[in-house]
Amino acid sequence: MKKNFKETSKSGAKAWLFQRVSAAILFILLILHFITYHFISKGVIKYVDIVEKMKSPWFNLLQFIFLFTAVYHGFNGVWTIVEDYIHVKLMRIMLFSILISIALGLIFIGLLTIFKTIHI
Repeated sequence: MKKNFKETSKSGAKAWLFQRVSAAILFILLILHFITYHFISKGVIKYVDIVEKMKSPWFNLLQFIFLFTAVYHGFNGVWTIVEDYIHVKLMRIMLFSILISIALGLIFIGLLTIFKTIHI
């Protein structure tokens, strides 16, 4: 199999580094998310308690950062796999378009959820 390396991403080292950095950020955010939802509560968790947490600007900021980091991390990982295994330029463009559409859709749905909780 002959591969033209000039057609692949020239920012492979940056993508690799950002993948590792976003993984570390996701790990920290996941721990904060888990602690916020499961450990900082008074007895039995009720719906009213969750709604009160969702009104906090810090909670929503955490969710906002979590959303963008998770979508970036997932998109970057799948795109790296596509770059490694798909060598036809038209197919890569088509897959990139599909991935961007999915990522934007996920961000849109996530932002709707975050902004909706602000107005509860």
